[in-house]
Amino acid sequence: MSDFAQHFLTSPHSLAQAMNLLPTEDAAAFPLVDSEGCKKMLAAVKELSFRASTPVVGPKGKEVEQDFQIAMNFDQPSVLDEYQTALEEQINQAFFLMQPSPYSQPFSFNDKAALIYKEGSKGITPHRDLLCFEAVIAILTLSGEAGFYICDDRERNNARKYTAEPGVMILMRGRNFAGIEERPYHYVEGVSKERVGYGLRYNVKEPAEKAR
Repeated sequence: MSDFAQHFLTSPHSLAQAMNLLPTEDAAAFPLVDSEGCKKMLAAVKELSFRASTPVVGPKGKEVEQDFQIAMNFDQPSVLDEYQTALEEQINQAFFLMQPSPYSQPFSFNDKAALIYKEGSKGITPHRDLLCFEAVIAILTLSGEAGFYICDDRERNNARKYTAEPGVMILMRGRNFAGIEERPYHYVEGVSKERVGYGLRYNVKEPAEKAR
């Protein structure tokens, strides 16, 4: 078991209960990491090299506006790797409890990114993650505040707010979770205080160990 697991506020059973919501609710939010664990991860994130996001991405008619700084798929070892190992262990245990399992095992992430939304940032407009990202998308807030929303479409219909606070995990359904092809629209806005987040995803187009 990863040493970082001591900072987890969940168990495989409670994580399985949260993931049981994903087929109908698209996402679940719950406290995952204690304050000391967040401090350790935040210190590691501060050592990364960030770049500004591209202001507008996507094809015409499906443009996505984004306003944050990002560091992606970095190689330097840190406590972030320990966190990833601990989360993967718990997810695999939860998948085992959820019979039938919603996704093939053993499951591991191979795409990682740290994001900083400065105070007053416009956030990111409604979008869906790419088809290559499967199973679950794990977004952990390390510091700050923002509103994370799940909605039905690019017009923000039926928007449901999940408060992104330090230590809170927003676990979102990726493609093929429990055989579901549909991916939820989501967006971030209302950055009232600089927010630092850390996200893990599984890209089926990449080798499982590429980002480890």
